[in-house]
Amino acid sequence: VVTETVKLGSVSSEAGLSAKLAPSQAVQISPKSNGKLTSLPVKLGQYVKQGDVLFRIDEQDLANSLKQAEANYKLAQASLKQSSTNSSQTLTQAQSSLTQAAQSLKDAELNLKRMQSLFNEGAVTAQQLEQAQTTLTTAQTSYNNAKQTLQTAQQKAGDQVSEASLQQSLVTLENAREQMANAVVTSPISGFVSQVQGEVGQFASPQAPVLTVINTNPLLVKVNVSEQDITHIKTGDAVKIEVSALNKKIDAKVTAISPVMDPQAKAYPMEISIPNPNNELKADMVVNVTFTGQSNAAANKPIVSRKAVFNRDAKEFVYVVQGDTVKQVEVTTGASSSDQVEVVSGLKDGDQVVVKGQTMLKDGAKISIIQQ
Repeated sequence: VVTETVKLGSVSSEAGLSAKLAPSQAVQISPKSNGKLTSLPVKLGQYVKQGDVLFRIDEQDLANSLKQAEANYKLAQASLKQSSTNSSQTLTQAQSSLTQAAQSLKDAELNLKRMQSLFNEGAVTAQQLEQAQTTLTTAQTSYNNAKQTLQTAQQKAGDQVSEASLQQSLVTLENAREQMANAVVTSPISGFVSQVQGEVGQFASPQAPVLTVINTNPLLVKVNVSEQDITHIKTGDAVKIEVSALNKKIDAKVTAISPVMDPQAKAYPMEISIPNPNNELKADMVVNVTFTGQSNAAANKPIVSRKAVFNRDAKEFVYVVQGDTVKQVEVTTGASSSDQVEVVSGLKDGDQVVVKGQTMLKDGAKISIIQQ
């Protein structure tokens, strides 16, 4: 067998993953309306600030649309004014007619009462009484008609068709103004132009990006962490980023962890933010990420090679050398790395354990130690 001496120390839980650097922002920029590109002053790799002009599209068609919208809005204003004037005149006439009809009805009612009294006294004939009743009926009909005419006039005065037309033309005008303003396209973020897909003279549309702007300060490392490792990692944990192309190591921290597993990757997405003020790091550079857990240095526990520990009946054991034989000892393990494990109980400093050849051993077996 090959053996190893137990030593006191500490173990850091580590897991290494390969990943690529990614921009913290990447925006594909398209015009909001169709048009021919008339200006494209930026170039690939150029740094632009938020608000800088990226490109322009032909404004002639947009200017014509704006003039048409302004004319339609003025026409709608005039129509609403005329409609209001006509409705006001009609309403005044209807109110006057109703007042006259109400007075005539009142006069007819008084006249009928007077004629009824005179008829009872024998002062007027039955024909004269009937004529008074007919006059009242006619006055009542005229009053009802005048009342209905006023109600109709009031409804027309409150009609919102012309006002709705004005509002619709106003919306069209505002849209035309906005499209005119959008003929000049500016950068929504500060960063570098990473792609240029358009050219001056080319027809541009909202469906096809003209260029892409990315923000590389900070950069992001996006990795997928397994179900086993995610339980040992939390936001704010320290990580080490090794950039092979630059032979450089960077200290960073975990900035975001998804609470939901990616069904495609069968792992949990995680992000690490890395400051990049000098643009030394480039997007898509390959990096190695090491997640370092908290060290248990204060405990100063016995540390052995992972190869020394084996499982049997759902328990963990090691073979401890005792002279020319071995003893199977149950152990309780703690923190671990890729090649070492902390033993919480079962071993002490200076114990000699078997790290190779355990498959041929049993408790009490005689051994011969090979030096490596």
